[in-house]
Amino acid sequence: MIGQKIQQVRKTRRGELFYEGVVLAGQAFTGVLAACGTLFGGLHPLGLAWMLGVAKQGVWTSAVGVMLGYLFSLPIGESLRYLAAVGVVLLARTLLPERFMISALGGAGSLLLVELLLSLSGLSGLQQGLSALCDSMLAVLAGWVVWRGHRKIQHAQDISQQISIAMVFLIPGLERILPGPVSPGILLLVLLQLVSANRGRMQHSILMGLVASAVLTASNPSMAFAGLSVMVGGVAAAYLAPGERIGAATMMLLGVWLGLLTAPDTGSMVEFMASCFLGQAIYLLVPQRVLMNIPAGFHATTAAGEVATSAAVSQLESVAGALSNIADTVNQVYHALPRQTEQYQWVVDYVAEELCRSCSCRELCWLEEYSATMDGFHRLKPVLEQQGRPAVEQLPGQFCRCIHPVELCGYAARGYSLYRSRRESRIKAGAMRSALTEQYTAMAVALGQMAGQLGRQLVKDTSKTDRLERLFSDIGLEPMETQVGFETSGRLQASVTLPRTRFEPEELEELRQEASGILHRKLDLPQLDYCQNMTVIRFSEQPLYTVEFGRACHAAKQEVCGDAVEQFCDCYGNAHLLLCDGMGVGRAAAIDGTLAANLTAQLLKAGFEAFSAARLVNVALSLKSDEESSATVDLVTVDLYSGRTSLFKAGACPTFVVRQGRVETVEGSSLPVGILEQVVGRQQQLQLSQGSWVVLVSDGALTDGQEWFCQQLELCAAQQESPQRTAEILADAAAKRQSATRKDDITVTVMALVPAVR
Repeated sequence: MIGQKIQQVRKTRRGELFYEGVVLAGQAFTGVLAACGTLFGGLHPLGLAWMLGVAKQGVWTSAVGVMLGYLFSLPIGESLRYLAAVGVVLLARTLLPERFMISALGGAGSLLLVELLLSLSGLSGLQQGLSALCDSMLAVLAGWVVWRGHRKIQHAQDISQQISIAMVFLIPGLERILPGPVSPGILLLVLLQLVSANRGRMQHSILMGLVASAVLTASNPSMAFAGLSVMVGGVAAAYLAPGERIGAATMMLLGVWLGLLTAPDTGSMVEFMASCFLGQAIYLLVPQRVLMNIPAGFHATTAAGEVATSAAVSQLESVAGALSNIADTVNQVYHALPRQTEQYQWVVDYVAEELCRSCSCRELCWLEEYSATMDGFHRLKPVLEQQGRPAVEQLPGQFCRCIHPVELCGYAARGYSLYRSRRESRIKAGAMRSALTEQYTAMAVALGQMAGQLGRQLVKDTSKTDRLERLFSDIGLEPMETQVGFETSGRLQASVTLPRTRFEPEELEELRQEASGILHRKLDLPQLDYCQNMTVIRFSEQPLYTVEFGRACHAAKQEVCGDAVEQFCDCYGNAHLLLCDGMGVGRAAAIDGTLAANLTAQLLKAGFEAFSAARLVNVALSLKSDEESSATVDLVTVDLYSGRTSLFKAGACPTFVVRQGRVETVEGSSLPVGILEQVVGRQQQLQLSQGSWVVLVSDGALTDGQEWFCQQLELCAAQQESPQRTAEILADAAAKRQSATRKDDITVTVMALVPAVR
């Protein structure tokens, strides 16, 4: 279904490309006629004004048209000063497209500077100087009107107003080059007013009528009556008969009748009447659907996406700061408060309080024979540690005077049990506190990193954003948010947020091809993120490299392998190769290895960096069960755009890197995760290029040393074996070399860097 819609979109886009070409040609043609137009008998400001105000997409085509118009309509000497002004404006509009005043000052200043030089050389007089000054003022004023008009148009999403502005600029040129029984200026003015009336836009009719009438009067003073008459008829049509073709044409007759009454002579009356009737005839012959389907493009652009992104970045940073503060506060309070340490003295105090408080021998035991009593309790401690409850005959000789020996044994056993329970609770609380603060700190660091990624400065491309948004709208998937921009490195990034939608692989490939065409960049296959009721499609430029993976394993026990492997590429242009080896063999090792690998992979896909992911996995393993749980973490991350590679190791075996056929060994002293409260890992950086390999292995593959492994790996690279075949060869060879008495899981994973298909 999506493929069929995309085919239809492609047909529509070919028509749109033709339309865009027509628009550019129309802007150049308008520039020619604007430069040819004459106001007040000898001024030519409209060509320069068109250059100042035209939309930035048409600056160059308009410049070509304006220059041709000045060259063809003016003597070569007079046209040079206009050409110089047009060149200055073109340069200013190209370098600073959003700064109107700089372009205006450059264009007007060029005209006046040339005129000043001519005056100083005696080639020009006062009249020419005043004409140059008027030309400059009129060009800046008319250009500002067009500039503001285009800004309003983009906000109002109405391209018909742009056509109206262009037609106003056509009037003086047409009046000059097409004199005859029909006035082209009046004809255009009638059409403008009737089209506005057809859409019921009275304000537009008044504005365009006033401007067009003023331009018509300035270019042909004998037709001053005509402009006002047509404007009256157009306003009446827009107010009294909006959207009614026949009614609008009838109201225009009111303006025609008024013009006939005010015409200064018979020739002007005939020319006015012929022009008005021809304009009304053309209006009535154009099909209504054509009038109603005048394109209304120029999507309004707002900063809503930027505001939402900034708010999300700020919120993530606030959450990261709060989590970090919680961890710091917990640690500070713990170290500030007095420590509650449980000593064996607590058992002695418990017995004295519970048993001896009401005993008649209390003063004898705890005052006169205090040293002997304490010595007896210390001799009783080993018995309590061994069996928990002593028998009466096991009581030390110092307690032979006790008149409650049975109760003494019971209270001593109960006190020691409480003492052990309190001590274990304190130890567990300390472990939980350490795990909690470590988790909060790791989450704070990770969220800060994600905020940095989310807040990376993108140079937003509005036109590409509009095109991508329109693509999804045309296939029936209305986007909730669309963003297309360039990173500081020059890479294009695009994301489209849709209501939750499922895509087939073939549909994603169709979207990739179509998005590549409209964004003019070779894109990689899009990545999908599903979040509650939304689907986010992420496009990125096809990277310089891609990867090929291979892996092979041999379990020490037939039931299950304790090594876990994850191989994937994320939406940020990185390839990841991850190997986690659970300590030991069998099912318990497999649980630890799989848990570590799955959690690490999920965190990496979410945007966490290697060390932050390892810290969170360390907490998860330490709290997984009462028994010790640990696993090695061996991670390779390659930036597919540049080849920059990061290696992170926590208790893992050496990494083997093949570059230009030579094997290099990368080692790092560290400990597996899950053993200590904090991660003891090591991170290193490498630079890989086309044809480089990275090989990760578990410790079972190296029980017979590394030398043979490096030789076999170089041989596979020289024979250009595939990564999968290389992994199988190395794993099989390691299994044959492994001693029968030292069986361990064997896993070999290979990642090869190859050029992406262009």
